[in-house]
Amino acid sequence: MNATPRSMLREPGFWLALLLVVAQATNALRVAVEPAGFAVYFGVPLSHAGDATWVSVYALRTGFIAIFAAYLLWRKQVRVLAAFALIALLLPIGDLVLVVAADAPTATIARHALIAVVLVAAWAVLARCSRRLNGS
Repeated sequence: MNATPRSMLREPGFWLALLLVVAQATNALRVAVEPAGFAVYFGVPLSHAGDATWVSVYALRTGFIAIFAAYLLWRKQVRVLAAFALIALLLPIGDLVLVVAADAPTATIARHALIAVVLVAAWAVLARCSRRLNGS
């Protein structure tokens, strides 16, 4: 890629991707601190404290996403990061289905839908950024 560190810092796509990385890393840490509280925030409260295993699975998934996206940013792999954002849409859409089935509050449902919208925006901005940085 022709991107220099300085040119990357001028790209809205870089900042949007960084924001998504920070959000994912924050969620993974929040699960480690208080799994039951995170389950409520997520929209699928635990029936029993022993049911926290799914929250740990979520934390592992989220940690992987944060680390992989950070790596792509570090390596300036904007085209791959754009594809990653598009493919990652499966996650908030699946989460949305889960929280709707759990009769989560409207604000929680809206938050999961907003995450999907942000990923679509990230894909569009990063794809445009990749074309601009590669001159294609």
